[in-house]
Amino acid sequence: MKRKRALWRRLLVAALLVLSLAMLTLYFRESEGGPAHRVQRAGLRLLSPLQSGVSTIISPFQDAWNWVGDLFTAQSENTRLRKEVAKLQALTARQLKQLREYQRLQGLQIVMEDEDKVFPDGVELVPARIVASSTEAWYSTVTINSGSSKGVALYDPVVNEQRGLVGRVTAVSSHAAQVTLLTDQKSAVGAEILPNEARGVVVGSITGDMTMDLVDRSEKIEEGQVIVTSGASRTLRVRGIPIGVVDDVGKQAVELYQSIAVKPLVDFKKLEWVLVVRQ
Repeated sequence: MKRKRALWRRLLVAALLVLSLAMLTLYFRESEGGPAHRVQRAGLRLLSPLQSGVSTIISPFQDAWNWVGDLFTAQSENTRLRKEVAKLQALTARQLKQLREYQRLQGLQIVMEDEDKVFPDGVELVPARIVASSTEAWYSTVTINSGSSKGVALYDPVVNEQRGLVGRVTAVSSHAAQVTLLTDQKSAVGAEILPNEARGVVVGSITGDMTMDLVDRSEKIEEGQVIVTSGASRTLRVRGIPIGVVDDVGKQAVELYQSIAVKPLVDFKKLEWVLVVRQ
């Protein structure tokens, strides 16, 4: 029985192949108006509406599928672009930081080359990097990576790349030193206002503001005048280091002295490199 069924299947396949070959031969040999071509056109006319209907039904699902695929592609591309933007932003931030550091170092180099024009004879400048800063609200100090091994001594003044006074050395070890900033509430530096050389003392405060006290009431002081070190302090004997400018003048009728608000030359929040002025 099984053999008969197999034989019939083979015969059926062979017959279909022969029929297909015969139809193909007839199709290609006859003219456009032949029966095979007429049957083909009739079949197309019958199937076209069905195909159109199926396409109409399937089209929304196909569009939805394509939309989902496009959505995932767009999300993937968006994620990739976000990562690229983050990398570029990080690279730009590093480059800007390197540029600022280069500019500061370049400024320090210029100050060191012109030290004879800026500072008195016998003064030597020692470059140092700030490696730590105080976190206590009551004190304003930083630690630098140059110490007594490089000649840094107690009370040496410290300046930045604009030659502005940062503070004074208040503690020294072999390879490091502590600098008390001008903004510290215990800081007091002898100063004078140019060009009339009115003298007083620049002091810090707990808020970080700086004022110049003990300025004679008779002195005529105006906003914008430059304030420099007077060299009269026991702990800071170098004269002419810029401190800042007059920001406001307070003069009470019953007081003997003027109290002057000082706008510092140094941005104490952006200190990275400094120069120690060896006296």
